[in-house]
Amino acid sequence: MFQPFQSGYRRNALFLAICATTSSAQVAAHTTELDTLVISSASQGSVYDVAQPVTVLDKNAIDNNSGTSLGTLLESTPGIANSSFGPGVGRPVIRGMSGSRVKILQNGSDTGDTSAMSSDHSPMSEASAAEQIEVIYGPATLLYGGGAIGGVVNVIDRRIHEQPGDGISGEVGVKSSSVDSGYSTDAVLDLSKGNWTLHLDGFKRDSDNYRSGKNGRVPAGNNSGRIANSNTEGKGGAVALSWADGVNGFVGGSISTLEYDYGVPSLDDDQYRVVPKQIRYDLKGAWRPAADSAFHWMEEWRTELSYTDYEHDETEPGEVVGLFQQETWELQSRIRHRAIGQWQGTFGIQLEKQDLGLCHSHGGCDDIASFGSTGWDGLEGANFSTDVNGTYQFAHSTPMPLTTTEQAGVFLVEQRDWTHGTIELGARIDHINISTDPDPIEFTGTHDYRHQSSYYDDKEFTPVSLSAAGTWVLSEQQRLGLSLARVQRAPEVYELYWNGDHHATSSFQLDNPDLDVETAWTIDLNWLYQGDRNKLQAAVYHYRFDDYIYNEIKEIEHNYGRPCGNTGDPFHCDDVYRYEQSDARFTGAEFNWQHNLTNTWHVDIGGDVVKAERTNGEDLPRTPPASMLLALNWEHNGWDLRAEGRAIFTQNDTAPNETRTSDFMLLNAYAAYNMPIGGSELIWHLAVQNLTDEYAVNHVSYLKQAAPLPGRNLQAGVRWRF
Repeated sequence: MFQPFQSGYRRNALFLAICATTSSAQVAAHTTELDTLVISSASQGSVYDVAQPVTVLDKNAIDNNSGTSLGTLLESTPGIANSSFGPGVGRPVIRGMSGSRVKILQNGSDTGDTSAMSSDHSPMSEASAAEQIEVIYGPATLLYGGGAIGGVVNVIDRRIHEQPGDGISGEVGVKSSSVDSGYSTDAVLDLSKGNWTLHLDGFKRDSDNYRSGKNGRVPAGNNSGRIANSNTEGKGGAVALSWADGVNGFVGGSISTLEYDYGVPSLDDDQYRVVPKQIRYDLKGAWRPAADSAFHWMEEWRTELSYTDYEHDETEPGEVVGLFQQETWELQSRIRHRAIGQWQGTFGIQLEKQDLGLCHSHGGCDDIASFGSTGWDGLEGANFSTDVNGTYQFAHSTPMPLTTTEQAGVFLVEQRDWTHGTIELGARIDHINISTDPDPIEFTGTHDYRHQSSYYDDKEFTPVSLSAAGTWVLSEQQRLGLSLARVQRAPEVYELYWNGDHHATSSFQLDNPDLDVETAWTIDLNWLYQGDRNKLQAAVYHYRFDDYIYNEIKEIEHNYGRPCGNTGDPFHCDDVYRYEQSDARFTGAEFNWQHNLTNTWHVDIGGDVVKAERTNGEDLPRTPPASMLLALNWEHNGWDLRAEGRAIFTQNDTAPNETRTSDFMLLNAYAAYNMPIGGSELIWHLAVQNLTDEYAVNHVSYLKQAAPLPGRNLQAGVRWRF
């Protein structure tokens, strides 16, 4: 994976930027050589703009991985957990942080979905078409938005080619799994002639209800056996056309579609399903002026424009009870300049506009409701329900107004060499304006759930983020890296305005329009060692938050005499949550050690731990438990074999009203054989996950009782590359 150290601190800085963690057999066997590693999300083509540790999964790692979502693909990587919501959803949690603090990108641009809003919403980013997945840890991600305090997950599909192609190339893959009678197929085709390349890709995936493990204790009240309403479907495709000459730049465009249909497991007979659909348009290009031109100071000027039209339904049998519609425009333009004095780096702008509308109604949602404002006097409605103390107001209508979020950001990231390594400085400022329209919220007299008109006034936030990082070359084998940051994140529209049911999660969310910007002060220390037979990476970090925004479960009593009882929300007695602010701290560590026993055998050991709590000592909810990974690998003559054990420890650090989660061990095995056939290759692979059929639950999941982890699963597949 690593090349020997060479002279020049820029190469050493690149080395230190890489967090060479092992996420699976496939990741260990197919990581990218140091000299060729490209972090596409950082100024297009260089990891020099990324101060934080980075993990990269290449094409082989993605194709052979047993995961079907971003969360399951990455969950074995130290520092990453999976915020699952049944098999249909998997969103990465980085260093205990989730939601909008972990930004998911498609080729460096916003995915345009609502996955940060709720854990039952799937990220609209499909790994089957990906050439590379990059994970950038921590807050020094100023090129992509200062709010990404936990980190960035960037899915690179290379549908728009940035270099000239060579004739015809592509691949076709099929895969099946036993635990859910699942199958998937995908295909990619690139047709190149001269400077032009036409790209086509598509996939289809289907699975039935999966089965949980049989061995071990099943906590009282948990689901087990065949998990009802856990089946999934997915399909999508893309077409792209690009021109590239390999010297002066490229230009191209793509159109892609993506659809999912997945059930939400529950502890009763609910049959909620979520059906998201998206169509996406991308245009991007780059110009690289000649070194002797009038723009000789400019190494590359890159511009990217994307538009996504997203919609998803939440359904009960025969009826749509939830409808989300969102349109997102995003423009990024950045210039990477050649050395000016001793500094070189990237500066640019990012503009984004997002329109969101939704409907939630047991009476059905054919479209976003419109009640207008005729006859509304601007006063607060009289039909809110309250708890016994009259503290909170509960609405039973469309839970949010229409919102338009406009964001404009400028950023600068600069780097230079110093005597013992490199120094990097970065800054970003964003202006965010949120405007609202109560048009879809009822005010009919018997169902009047509007607040007074001032509640819907525009909100403005101006978060400012700063970062500084340095690397220190201790010896030919050791490198040390230190990163400091002060990062701000503005509250999201759903944190401010949502007041209503969330059917798929069986919960009630209260609004909090008084939320303000949260600020994180972070320190991240990385140590890296490379010898002839050993490669070690260790990281420790501490994040201190002022006004951290978190979703707190409330103890609610009411006196409405509902058949379901007198606790929880006044309509369905579901758990009640509200976003609150409090100072908080995150402290954690990650490590990975690869030891080469011989030329064909090596051992991997990795692990992580994070402590997330409010400064009053109260633990934050759904904090990932500590984990460890031990694996033995053998590679020879096209064969790739691996046996691994992954231990997840008991999580006793729980928030109020949150239950502990027991420890468990998962044993996995993997085998692959690469068979060359002329100018093409066949790759056969066979894997067994959860070999001992252990019953286990994911502490990070909202559905840990309803959706335990899958039991023993035999997976087989073959891929033809030509």
